[in-house]
Amino acid sequence: MNEFSNNVSVIATASNTVVATVPVGSGPLDVAVTPDGKHAYVTNAGSTNVSVIATATNTVGTPIPVGSGPHNVAIACVPFFAFSAKLDIDSEREPNRDHFELLVSFTKRTTSSGINPVTEPVTLQVGTFSVTIPPGSFRKHEHDDEDEHGFFSFEGVINGVRLEVLIKRTGTLRYAFDAKARHANLTGITNPVPVTLTIGDDCGTASVTARISH
Repeated sequence: MNEFSNNVSVIATASNTVVATVPVGSGPLDVAVTPDGKHAYVTNAGSTNVSVIATATNTVGTPIPVGSGPHNVAIACVPFFAFSAKLDIDSEREPNRDHFELLVSFTKRTTSSGINPVTEPVTLQVGTFSVTIPPGSFRKHEHDDEDEHGFFSFEGVINGVRLEVLIKRTGTLRYAFDAKARHANLTGITNPVPVTLTIGDDCGTASVTARISH
């Protein structure tokens, strides 16, 4: 944010260089990016509005009028209607060698825009451990005679952690989420363990009593 230049700098994190400058309103102070990364919202304290930037093209749409002198902006997720989880942890003595398996059942709200991990980021937090699987990482598998709804899957390594993730629709608005992780860092983890799952702009949180093996 460049408060006195009335614009926003776009930085390529790979090279730490400015690749674009986007004009916004007067006195930009804060920015928030949607979970899918498609839009950025910038508060303009001097213009009493919020600019909406399409990140794919760095273009600005019609500003949103708000109250006088807006300072902060945040993106709120749509909480799942129901969310429950089971967690097994194999805690090792060496750092970054812990394993865990997480089984989640959740029901999305009718107001949700939908669950599509192929185009949305998926963020999982287990205690102090957090990982985001970026859009485009999941594969979609169509349904067959044995699987009425089909499923999404991801296998890969992110930040040194090997992940196997399965997301499956189990009924109307209902889903199952199965994640296995190897070589994670869960040092010092104790019960109850806070677990948060965010898929695009949908999210759920639970406090889970895990089965912890040493």
